[in-house]
This record gives sequence, C-alpha cells and structure tokens, in this order.
Amino acid sequence: MEQGSDSFFPGVDREYYQLVGLPNMTGTPERRLLLAILERAILDYVGNDVREFEHAEQWLFGDSPRTSLDHFSFQWVCEQLDLDPARISTKIRSMPRRGNRKVAPWYFAKSETVAA
Repeated sequence: MEQGSDSFFPGVDREYYQLVGLPNMTGTPERRLLLAILERAILDYVGNDVREFEHAEQWLFGDSPRTSLDHFSFQWVCEQLDLDPARISTKIRSMPRRGNRKVAPWYFAKSETVAA
C-alpha cells in the first residue's frame, strides 16, 4: 500500500503521517501508544480550543529542560519513535492553526492533491 493511503487508518489526518511517516504496521502496542500521544498533541496544537492549545504548546515546546529520562516528555517520545525532535518541532510550528474551523486548513488542499 502506498504511504498516505486512507486504507491504513481511515479518518486519521494525512498531514500527521507525512510528518512522522506511517507507523510500523508490525509495531508494538507501546509504539502505537506513543504515536497516538504525539498525534493528539499535534491535533490539540493546531486545534481551536485555547486550553488544549496551551497544554499542547507547553508539552511540545515548553521551556523546561527535557532529558531522555523524562518519560513521556516530547523529547522522550520522539527518541522512542526514532524521530528527530528538532525537525518535528519545526514542522509542527509551521502548521497552520484551525482557528474557528472544525477541519484543519490543509485537509481539503490535500484531498485535491491526492485526487489529481
């Protein structure tokens, strides 16, 4: 199956998988849990709920020093998923916010790109 195909995970935002790649289909439940944590933080960050945005922003970009010993910190989750935290942070910061819309701004643009 090709990357970004809806047949993998229907309803899951493709932008997320373009950011981190498709999950390892033979991965462990723990890996899928960490991917879900990261995905939720990204969705909260680009979402339109102020409180969720603030919590996600703090977890993703907080000023407190993060080490690999801080279990479930953004840094730790990225390390467990073999992702470069700096690269992922940069991409997340560049994602447009939803504002008052219910759908992420890139959703329809990608649908048109995929259909072409």
